[in-house]
Amino acid sequence: MTRKIRSAVGQILLFTTSTVVGFIIIVSTDLVSHFSYLMEKGRIQAVREALPSEKDLDLWNGRARAVASVVSPAVVQIIAERQWRAEDQDQLDILQKLFNPKDTLPECGDDDADLKDDRDGEQKDSTDNLESILKNHPFDLAPSMGSGFVVDAGNGYIVTNSHVVEDCKAIRAYLADGRRFSATVVGLDPKSDIAVIQIPAENLHELSLADSSQVQVGDDVMAVGNPFGLDGTFSRGIISAKQRSNINIHGTEYKGFLQTDAVINPGNSGGPLVNMRGEVIAMNTAIATQSGHYDGVGFAIPTSRIKQVIPALIAGETVQRGYLGVSIVSATAFEPLSKELGWEEPHGVIIRKVMPDSPAEKGGLKVEDIVIDINGRKLRGTADLIDIVGAVSPGETIAISLWRSGIAEKVELKVGKQPKNFSTRIPLDR
Repeated sequence: MTRKIRSAVGQILLFTTSTVVGFIIIVSTDLVSHFSYLMEKGRIQAVREALPSEKDLDLWNGRARAVASVVSPAVVQIIAERQWRAEDQDQLDILQKLFNPKDTLPECGDDDADLKDDRDGEQKDSTDNLESILKNHPFDLAPSMGSGFVVDAGNGYIVTNSHVVEDCKAIRAYLADGRRFSATVVGLDPKSDIAVIQIPAENLHELSLADSSQVQVGDDVMAVGNPFGLDGTFSRGIISAKQRSNINIHGTEYKGFLQTDAVINPGNSGGPLVNMRGEVIAMNTAIATQSGHYDGVGFAIPTSRIKQVIPALIAGETVQRGYLGVSIVSATAFEPLSKELGWEEPHGVIIRKVMPDSPAEKGGLKVEDIVIDINGRKLRGTADLIDIVGAVSPGETIAISLWRSGIAEKVELKVGKQPKNFSTRIPLDR
């Protein structure tokens, strides 16, 4: 009997202990969970308090709003027609998908019919006109669209890309205030992909050109233009890199592009890339993409080159660029030769030929000299030398650091004027 009582008491104690332990575990788990929640809540509150205040946010956004308000009136949408080229089909396909091809426009009474005409009034004129071009363009003509910006309000001069207006039969410029004008080409420089067009308009607004040499990687910028015909579009980003020359864009010979992650798409070409003072630091010209759309890498022509080119175009003259008279190859591309010459650094340009009576010969440059830098700027490859020399005015003196017969030397020489019909794409030894 006693044994049974002890057994019963033991079971009661076991049950009671288990219940108490279970209760403690449940309460402890709940306490831990609640404690974790309070910790996370405190963290979130601390982060929230560290975020910009409403006043700070207004100041931050206010800068971008101010830039948009001062830049918009000077940005122009360009729509033109030119002889059909093979590369135009991709752009036409994109535009037709975006603006509805002729056979898929909604009919009256369709549920989506009102979408076709219910656009913002400021965009309706240009996009309606673009749709008209897409639906009715002649078989041998292709729509060319892009952007531009006014640089001289008094004379109606607009800067854009050469590839936007080159070989076009008709060019129309659409202003932000709704006005439209037929434009004429004042001058083209395909070597730098820069053009100046003119419209007979009064009361224009113009943008100032900043010093692109002062731009630094990480600077805030805004790209402005008309991607896919959507006029007055702004995007924001930073300067991702400078002096991008080892890329082939629209067949340009003179590069040194600024790279940006601000969104650039077809139709942005020729539009301004501006700093947070509303000043132009570059002109949007191309994107690096495998899809045909924005992939995060865009390129823009710096104002240093624009300033060099547009005075000559407006004056109807040939752009004057520097000339050395050498045939060159990249030291990294010809590594065996570089090592043979005692040069093992991953940069530099090897001189393969020096033209008789050229500035290079007069300045003492020789075959198999390795040019290391010009005016203190290191040469990563041939494109850098082409960019630097091309930006120098004929008659100016440049300082060259070079590697000759295993010895580092410095040379100063006067840059000459490029011969007529000169091209960096034609080897001098042809």
